[in-house]
Amino acid sequence: MTVTVRRIEKSDHEYFAYAKSICGRATYFLYFTDDIWGAVVLHNFVEMLRQFFDKENVKLILQDKTIQLKNEYLLSIFSEEQSAESSSVN
Repeated sequence: MTVTVRRIEKSDHEYFAYAKSICGRATYFLYFTDDIWGAVVLHNFVEMLRQFFDKENVKLILQDKTIQLKNEYLLSIFSEEQSAESSSVN
């Protein structure tokens, strides 16, 4: 299984990680930022996939290509949720 990480276009610190299921019928994705919490969340995402699909190894690829969202509202939802979670941790 492979998890691909791509930076969100017009952003220096926001990323999506995604992986297709083994049968190809589902795609799992994660929005995260490049800070310590983003690293923890990415690690947990990869570990969750590894355990769920019973894989010994999961390959992580960082692509140079950015990802462009057609609907900017979607990104605002992710950003708002993350900032709310960060403020509740502090």
